[in-house]
Amino acid sequence: MVWPMLRPATVLIVDDLASSREVLYEILLGEGYELLMAEGGAQALTMAREYTPDLVLLDMMMPDVDGLTVCRELRADPRTAKVPVIFVTALEDRSARLSGIAAGCDDFVSKPFDRIELRLRVRTVVGLNRYRLLHDEQLRFERLFTLSPNGLLIVDGQGMVRLANPAIASLVGLASPNDLAGHSLPAMLTLEDQARCVEWLVAAVEQRQSATHLGAYLTRRDGARLPVILDAGWFEWAGEPALQVIVRDMTDRRRAELLEEDRRRLVFDLHDDIAQTATAVYRQLEQLGRHYHPRRPTARASLERAHDLTRRLMRDTRRLLAGLRPAALDDLGLAAALRQHAADLRADGLRVDLHETIGTERPPAPIETALFRIAQEALNNVRKHAGTGHAVVQLTREGLCLRLTIEDNGPGLPSDPEPGPAGAHLGLRAMHERAALLGGTLIITSAPGVGTRIVAEVPLPHTDEQVI
Repeated sequence: MVWPMLRPATVLIVDDLASSREVLYEILLGEGYELLMAEGGAQALTMAREYTPDLVLLDMMMPDVDGLTVCRELRADPRTAKVPVIFVTALEDRSARLSGIAAGCDDFVSKPFDRIELRLRVRTVVGLNRYRLLHDEQLRFERLFTLSPNGLLIVDGQGMVRLANPAIASLVGLASPNDLAGHSLPAMLTLEDQARCVEWLVAAVEQRQSATHLGAYLTRRDGARLPVILDAGWFEWAGEPALQVIVRDMTDRRRAELLEEDRRRLVFDLHDDIAQTATAVYRQLEQLGRHYHPRRPTARASLERAHDLTRRLMRDTRRLLAGLRPAALDDLGLAAALRQHAADLRADGLRVDLHETIGTERPPAPIETALFRIAQEALNNVRKHAGTGHAVVQLTREGLCLRLTIEDNGPGLPSDPEPGPAGAHLGLRAMHERAALLGGTLIITSAPGVGTRIVAEVPLPHTDEQVI
């Protein structure tokens, strides 16, 4: 990999004598370094921690904090532990040099200075340090690139793959990321998405900027289609324009969306068939009761029982419909659906205070659904387990996020809950998964005796996001 140009190397000159600092400055002035100067050990430590220089030229004998102490403190601080140190000293005895080595220095330069020797030693140490930094940076990059759970690609200006990570190879169905080298990114997508991907890549390269949220379908080697979201960032690779592309598998999110579509269709079917039929039966029973007055007590009891069962069927159907998909969520939006749900819970004895600031704003349907389901599950837990008759719900927009908060003053969740029946904690897990599928977070804060606070944050999409 070709790395971008680095900043000039920084050399920190430390000496309590101004004349010595000036001589060192003059010797190194034309070498292309950024030169900093400190008048003593204490100032040197402060500047080293602030600037993290590529080299410290350090006098051993200083009145405030001596060079050995400065070197030891630099080595003890993780921020400066690897910064090279060259001792500049007039001491020639063996014990002084051994003390310097023990303190962690990298080299020595003797006073008076040999200008050529000083330049060469500084150049060598700085070069080795820069190589180490580049090597460490490359190792970090390779580790992040290899271990990323998302697919990562580096493509050239024409969309040809130059580097791929194991995650994208797995998404495509290949054994090794090396098998993707030289392939075209657009050709990895379905025919319907290839032209859009080419335009998206060309625009990012020509404008030298990031390109976000291209929804497409990836074609696996076995012919299966995989819903993905592509994000790209422009940079230079070997002096040529290139893009780093992140490929996120949206299969789980798409499954959740399809499940919600199934819920919506089920609601319509129940409303149009079961609920209407139950209403019709109830009206027929009412008419039967007005025209037919049975004399036998058992017959009258049977008729009244039929009335009660039909009323219960209608009530339970309405509750089931509201639980599956409240009409207000589709018709009026998230805030209205939460108000309706709060009113229904108040009728069941749970006081819910709702504070919202989004009004009639309509975020995308998947976000509305996810936040409503989280609120629904959390309030259901309060009603069943919290032992309190009060909950507070807040819905606000925080910059580019929607935040939902549900609080109660119940007994709280146990810090180490006992193993319960199967599915006992599935509700909490489902809330986490709903937020995560939309790139959001869910934090539960609770302790025995202090209640529970659930905060869900979901990012809002960019205005130019293309939806799959």
